[in-house]
Amino acid sequence: MLLVTGASGMVGGAVVQQLLDARQEVRVFTRDRRNVAQLGDQVECVVGDLSRPETLSTAMEGVAGVFLVTAGTQQDVYAVEAAKQAGVGHIVKLSTIEAGREPVIGHGKHHREREELIQASGLAWTFVRPTMFMSTALEWTGSIKSQGSVQYPGGEGKVAAVDPWDVAAVAAAALTSPGHAGQAYALTGPELLSMGDMVATIGQALDRPLRYADMGEAETGEMLAKAGLPDYALKGLLEVFTALRGGRFAYLTDSVKRVTGREPRTFEVWCRTHLAAFQ
Repeated sequence: MLLVTGASGMVGGAVVQQLLDARQEVRVFTRDRRNVAQLGDQVECVVGDLSRPETLSTAMEGVAGVFLVTAGTQQDVYAVEAAKQAGVGHIVKLSTIEAGREPVIGHGKHHREREELIQASGLAWTFVRPTMFMSTALEWTGSIKSQGSVQYPGGEGKVAAVDPWDVAAVAAAALTSPGHAGQAYALTGPELLSMGDMVATIGQALDRPLRYADMGEAETGEMLAKAGLPDYALKGLLEVFTALRGGRFAYLTDSVKRVTGREPRTFEVWCRTHLAAFQ
């Protein structure tokens, strides 16, 4: 039995689907059963909250491996303790690529803290560290539909955005095949693109031109503040966007191919798969 947290999210949901495709027994841990109602009786469902440790023992019982997605370090503390008590063999943790780079910036600092906690637990672990998700582009659907344009920070800085499906494929492989314990996988897509390049690729898929405009630091701060982010998260994301603009994320890794045996998906393929969202 494999336990998946965050099963209603983009990566967690894909992990569930890929595990089911591989004929694995899957249990999902969710705060609301309705969030995973579409899975029906394909999975076991345990209702609980990672912030409520008393709900974790049932979820962990009889589990060989856990895909762990957390929103705070205390949740990792509770999950690790419950996993140890239940005799769980392996935790596959969704982290971020910033956690593996020096100096650690932005939310990478919090993910590094959680990684170190898991490393010290004595449990087998694998860290999945994706860069920017291609699905970030879904934030642009409103302005693309209404204005034919995108304003977003990043400028000419390039990043090899990764498809969440590929991130899930690496996590699923780590949960179901040997040789991944003690590994931290930095995950990127196959090509370096600026924000403008991504917007142009969406335009090509839509067969109409789109405009891209960079967003300065002040405007970026306003955008993040409107999203209701706490100060520490806002500050962290500003650090990430500054690093992006400065070229710090302009590199590729081969981790997706090494783990899954296939090349990661391109942004063009992702766009055409999700084209309806932009129309």
